[in-house]
Amino acid sequence: MQAQKKMRFGFVAAALAAGLVLSGCSSSSEEEVAPTESATAPAEVDGLATAQAAYDAALAASLTFAYPGDAFDVSAASGKKVAMISINDQIPVLKQWTDTIAAGLEGQGVTITQKSDAGGIIDPLPKFFAQAVTDKVDLIITNAVPAALIPLADLGDIPVMTTNQTAAPGVPVAEGIAADPSFDYTIAASLMADWFCVTGAGAGNAVVWGSEGQASSPVMIDVIKARVAENCADAKVDYQDAPLATWFDGTLEGVAKNAVTADPSITHLMPIYDAMSFATGAGASAASSAAIQSSFNMTPDVAAGLGTSSLKMDVGCPNDWFSYATVDAGLRLLTGNAVPDNYGITCKVFDESNIGSIDATVENSVNWYGIDFAAEFAKYWTAS
Repeated sequence: MQAQKKMRFGFVAAALAAGLVLSGCSSSSEEEVAPTESATAPAEVDGLATAQAAYDAALAASLTFAYPGDAFDVSAASGKKVAMISINDQIPVLKQWTDTIAAGLEGQGVTITQKSDAGGIIDPLPKFFAQAVTDKVDLIITNAVPAALIPLADLGDIPVMTTNQTAAPGVPVAEGIAADPSFDYTIAASLMADWFCVTGAGAGNAVVWGSEGQASSPVMIDVIKARVAENCADAKVDYQDAPLATWFDGTLEGVAKNAVTADPSITHLMPIYDAMSFATGAGASAASSAAIQSSFNMTPDVAAGLGTSSLKMDVGCPNDWFSYATVDAGLRLLTGNAVPDNYGITCKVFDESNIGSIDATVENSVNWYGIDFAAEFAKYWTAS
């Protein structure tokens, strides 16, 4: 553990996402379906039918790639320099993004001058940005670093990209930030809520963990609350917070153990990021709880245990799709081209019924999603 004087990211960044405007929760997998029950059927029955239909559609989804812009010539990016700064590559998905984004840029001749990891605390960030200035980079790409922690005034005219800070379509990038590729976290949150309603038959008892300081956290929590209220209002849900540092130091495991010990009727655990599920699952196991888990990110470290552990469902929004969208945005900035507002990343559900159809030990986009995202993006990196 870091010394106590170190400022933990979660505690200092809690309010950063407070101004997010939640856009409407919509996707091709979440279209409203006509109720199958009579007009006098209880609302919760109709809600469960809606949740089941949305969940089933995402489970069977065949994803389709659509590029949100025109082709452009990336050759001018060759030889330019990029610094990459991550808030915490101990989190598997952040490490996966960092490595994939770096490889994608390097494949176009871009030099990565640094891949710096703050380790979940904010203390190292100023020196990482200072190093980028010293190296005279052409672009800085941050990974899960809120804009409020970026010393824009000290960076001169170096453009800075954030990632996943807008968290939903329609949310503007922060002032001074050049672009922010992001998943639509409302899709994942809605599907987690649908899974809870369906598997709990409308009367489950869940603990949902958000994570203080993560821009997508309040977006996801608000959607889960709204979706549960709409489709299974009789269910019980306790919403808790787990700052990033607690995921790995034993704190979250203890919190989960205490929760299911104090209330043995808890049926579901829903940590909204799947790196949290190791701790929450370990806590439930230590308490001999049979509570089942769902989450989001579909990282291989977690997916490998899906179905055989307490984790029964993970929402997969392709990490390669996001990573190459970030590469695309970076190349556009390096070549003077406008960045699309929304890369349109969609999602698929994985659970016990279909996890056996893929090799869950390594994320292979063709195997998991039927799309080679690196190849699809590359088609647009040559002037037409």
